[in-house]
Amino acid sequence: MSRSYFAYEKPSAALVIFTFVTIVQGMLIAIMGLAIGSSIHFPLPIVGFLITGFGMVLIVCQYASTFRRNVYCMWLATAQLLFCCLPCGLMLLIGGCVAAIPLAVSLTTAALNAMWGMSLVEQHSLVPDDHTSEQISLIEIFCAVLIAALILGPASMFYR
Repeated sequence: MSRSYFAYEKPSAALVIFTFVTIVQGMLIAIMGLAIGSSIHFPLPIVGFLITGFGMVLIVCQYASTFRRNVYCMWLATAQLLFCCLPCGLMLLIGGCVAAIPLAVSLTTAALNAMWGMSLVEQHSLVPDDHTSEQISLIEIFCAVLIAALILGPASMFYR
């Protein structure tokens, strides 16, 4: 009896590029949160650490949704990106033209995530019991440590 193999659809090049841009955006959010949390002038340091957690979850969820085909992480990352659009849109209305860049990144990545999510749901309906994406490679562990170092390195100057 021959076993048929299912070839998964790969993420588009635009989604991969915007995933890395979103990871950088999450790193900047985490650095900003650590700066707020470590400031002695800010009355509630827990807010800064919540912002840091928001950035870290955005990084992990966007990576897992694009490269690990995790549907739940994809919806969580999309919700976070749409939430990021709210303050960026308000800043853009007030006159902060710098907010146009994260707004464009967040909206584009959220739209690409929605299209990727429909594709993932269809792929999971064809092969429901496939567990090929649950293994972590050594390069992924190295990249996670590298991202943590890229966040904590610049944020450490706020502690001094």
